[in-house]
Amino acid sequence: MKKQINGQVPLSNLIFTVNWEDPESDMKAIEMKTGQSLLTITSGGCNTLNFLLYDPEKIYAVDINPAQTWLMELKLAAIKNLDYDEFITFLGLRKSEDRMALFTKLKHDLSIDANHFWMSNISLIKKGILFKGKFEGFVKIAGKMLALLQGKRKVEKLLACQSMDEQKDFFNSEWNNKRWRLIFKLMFNKKRLAKKGLVAEYFHFDDGAQSFSESFYNRTKKVLCDIPVKNNYFLSVYFRGKYKNESELPSYLQPQNYEHLRRNIDRIHLATADTKYWLKTMPDAFIDGFCLSNICELMSEEDTKILFTEVWRTARPGAKISFRNLMIQREVPGDLTGIRKNEKMSSMLLANDRSFVYSKVAAMMLSNHNQK
Repeated sequence: MKKQINGQVPLSNLIFTVNWEDPESDMKAIEMKTGQSLLTITSGGCNTLNFLLYDPEKIYAVDINPAQTWLMELKLAAIKNLDYDEFITFLGLRKSEDRMALFTKLKHDLSIDANHFWMSNISLIKKGILFKGKFEGFVKIAGKMLALLQGKRKVEKLLACQSMDEQKDFFNSEWNNKRWRLIFKLMFNKKRLAKKGLVAEYFHFDDGAQSFSESFYNRTKKVLCDIPVKNNYFLSVYFRGKYKNESELPSYLQPQNYEHLRRNIDRIHLATADTKYWLKTMPDAFIDGFCLSNICELMSEEDTKILFTEVWRTARPGAKISFRNLMIQREVPGDLTGIRKNEKMSSMLLANDRSFVYSKVAAMMLSNHNQK
């Protein structure tokens, strides 16, 4: 394990064990093709593994938080050493009384640091690692409050909607009540979220809302009224704290994709580093697609410029970028004219993004690459 490169914000707690970005949006933004080299932010590892199914040349998964790297090491080792049924049982999608036996099968493929981390967090292994990060802990609390205030029957009825007309009618007639709006005031405020790993600096925003709770309410209303509930596993996780069933899972967890995943597993390369400084160590023109989710919100404008200058330098001709913001509307510095936003595609991606927490989902293009 390489020593962490300094920069941005030091982290060591496991914040995420799943991804909260919709991989479909990212794949459209970067125009996913076979044979690409990609840069992703490791986070929960789900989207990096989803991208692997498209036969990339390489995926560089980078995260400033070493715990996220160790999580990804664990998932990779599990895929290498376990069959499909063992894999989803180990992760926690099926009940098990002896996940330690499965852990024994894969721990030899972990680095010394990762082994130490997981041996110090055996309780997470025994429970199944999915949905055990600090952010997922917050989501589960919100889900329990939702079930209490709205009722489990109403939650299940919403998730069972089969058409957009049915969804909209249900939202307007049964769902959108005072108790629903109260949840946002109680749970989705900056103090409570900061306690769950998202520090207060995240909560300066420019999306027209007067508070984070209002902003998040508006996004949730949009996803419930404008995007099909059916097959949106993000909604089930937010409202129930888990996937709805084994038929509605991220692609990497679906049985028909498992052998494909295993064949490509060595194409993933992990690094614990601040992304902008990691890019500084890389050669010119070697990446086709950048998935940059939520990493600029704790950067200064100067650091954001350093990041995108390095993105420009390391991008191959025709490279594309998926760029997300949670709350802060950080933009590509205006003097980097070779990186421009695809406005039409960005609007479409944001409108159809199944994970509704992001204020921006942007598709960026690089042009005039030989004229810096």
